[in-house]
Amino acid sequence: MNGIEVKRKTVAVSEFKARCTEYLASVEAGRGEIEITRHGKVIALAIAPDFASTASPLLGAGKGTAVLNDSYDPHGSAWDESDWEMNAE
Repeated sequence: MNGIEVKRKTVAVSEFKARCTEYLASVEAGRGEIEITRHGKVIALAIAPDFASTASPLLGAGKGTAVLNDSYDPHGSAWDESDWEMNAE
C-alpha cells in the first residue's frame, strides 16, 4: 500500500448489513478498509480502489479511435443482398 498504514476493521456480516452505508462511506473517505466475516471467516473486503481518479471511464473510452472510409453510406443497407445465400433445395 505504498508504505501507508491502512486501518482495517473487521465486522460480522450481520453488522455490516445493518450499517452498510456508514461503513462504505468511511471506506470511500479513505478512513480504512472493512473486512467482512461470517462465523469468524473473512468473506469479503471493502476497499477504496486506487485507480478511481486516474482511470478513464469505460463508456466513451474508444471515442475518436475509429475512422470510416470514403465509401461509407450511413443511409445505405447494412449488407448487400448478394452477401446472403438462400438455402435452395
